[in-house]
Amino acid sequence: MNASALGVAVVGAGADHWSGTAHLPAIAAFGDLCLRRLVTSNPASAAAAAQRWGVDATHELDAVLDDDTVDIVAVTVRVPRHAAIVEAAIAAGKHVYCEWPLAVDVAEAERLRVLSDGRPDRVHLAGLQGRFSPQVRTAARLLAAGRIGRPLTANLRLFLPHGLMPRPAHRAHLRHRGVAANVLSIQGGHTLDMLGMVLGPSRVGAARLWSAVPEFVTDTGERLPRDAPDNLVAVLDYDGVVAVAQFSQTGPNESFELEILGTEGLLRLAGTGQPQFGGLTLSLTPFGSRTAETVEPSPELSYGSPLPAGHPGHNVASAYAAMAAAIRTGHADVPLPDFRSAVNLHKFLADIAAQAVDSAVSRYSY
Repeated sequence: MNASALGVAVVGAGADHWSGTAHLPAIAAFGDLCLRRLVTSNPASAAAAAQRWGVDATHELDAVLDDDTVDIVAVTVRVPRHAAIVEAAIAAGKHVYCEWPLAVDVAEAERLRVLSDGRPDRVHLAGLQGRFSPQVRTAARLLAAGRIGRPLTANLRLFLPHGLMPRPAHRAHLRHRGVAANVLSIQGGHTLDMLGMVLGPSRVGAARLWSAVPEFVTDTGERLPRDAPDNLVAVLDYDGVVAVAQFSQTGPNESFELEILGTEGLLRLAGTGQPQFGGLTLSLTPFGSRTAETVEPSPELSYGSPLPAGHPGHNVASAYAAMAAAIRTGHADVPLPDFRSAVNLHKFLADIAAQAVDSAVSRYSY
């Protein structure tokens, strides 16, 4: 163990599968981090988590906040609980890695941003790990270098089958719009943030947000009413480049595709599953050619994730690497998705929601 490694406590390690899928493997694989503690919702899950991961676990947040060996608090619980935990961690002087969405709405995110600004000596990172995708960063460089000429239009599509398949009963909270974990806030937030990395700032032209499947089916056979949206279509304007984005949780499989058409060619990012996890392929088709050329990511654009490219925690590990570098250097030259970036994304999604007509009732709030 590296004696000078930054200590990390993960809040949500017992109930949230994403921590075990991505955060804990990323921390374990990264030499400059050391997993110190786990925090779960109750004593039983704390005991199970301690046995599984081989570190101390507790159901009391204060035990972590008072622990001087914990430098970073990673918040991976359900979105409605983010704000209280992040506030407490900031007050305790901890660095914070909070999963996206940062908060349930713009006002709550703005409050956390203000608190974060009050501790400029600490790093506060929002879990927009797609920004660290080497393929996305390389695509942005190719576009800026004029490799496809002047960009004209873009089309983005993300299909997931979650809305049609039985889900674990403990995930039934996702059926409620108010928990801020739906196709707009989760898939839309992550993916549109990545698109913004390539094309820049955007304005909302038009949008439609709706529930195509009004039931949430659990793995125990229950059919529960759902009011959270599962489909989104948006027309976005990136400084004259019009993009049409479609997100569906009622697709036949997991697939992602982004195509940017320019005067001299086509740039394409594609993969299976949610793009912020990684595993993307970048290709370029010159104008007039029938053959797409696979483009390998530029090595200098990678943060050196210790996890393999196909691992769902690959980009999360890169985010931790960037966060550790920012802590070590005092933020110097380390671009991070901080809480200010998160507030801007929350506002962008709120603009989409404001223009999205609910086909069944009225308008969705965000």
